[in-house]
Amino acid sequence: MENKLRKALHCKSFTYDTSLYCFKEKLEALFGCPLEDLHTQLGEFEKVNLQTCQKTLAHRVFYANYSYTIRNSYLDFLRNVILPIVEEPFYYQQIPTFRIGLPNNCFVGEYHKDSFYKHQDYEVNFNLGLANYEGSAALKAEKTPDKGDFITLESPYGSIFSFDHIDCLHGSDPNRTCKTMVSMDFRIAPLDLFYYAQDAASINTKSRFAPGGYFSEEVIK
Repeated sequence: MENKLRKALHCKSFTYDTSLYCFKEKLEALFGCPLEDLHTQLGEFEKVNLQTCQKTLAHRVFYANYSYTIRNSYLDFLRNVILPIVEEPFYYQQIPTFRIGLPNNCFVGEYHKDSFYKHQDYEVNFNLGLANYEGSAALKAEKTPDKGDFITLESPYGSIFSFDHIDCLHGSDPNRTCKTMVSMDFRIAPLDLFYYAQDAASINTKSRFAPGGYFSEEVIK
């Protein structure tokens, strides 16, 4: 079944109230510094690749403390911001993916389609900028699948965007600013489109793309 929802939301942006969903402030309290200054806390770092883009100290701190910092806000955000956008029940990525784009570095390992890594057609993707998600530090994605017509998708704090991560090539170029780019992204699986592909699992977490694995057991509705 074609995912018309993902197509309809491609390159669409939305805003939300940061006083209700203060992700940035909670993470700055966790890290002890402004998010755009994270690079000052990480020492020397090499060029990011597919194997290392989720393995900095900042990533380890985020994932180890996720349940205590932003999990409840994330769940409320899904119910109160994402559900009104998609207007249908969905499973959700249990832990959002944390991204940092250090100065003169990329935040993803290569230009790709998520379908290269066994992500399934039922998915819908959302990106939430937390700091410096603009200009050279932002995501680059095809506007039209397989056309090479790349555009820059920015996400100032207080906004989110969706794009077709399955069919459109996307990635990041080196961050030419002197600030760290910080963001989260997550995928949802609309209930009426979801199916379980036995051999499909996340390359980062190794979790199966199944309820109770990569996706929640709970359905947001």
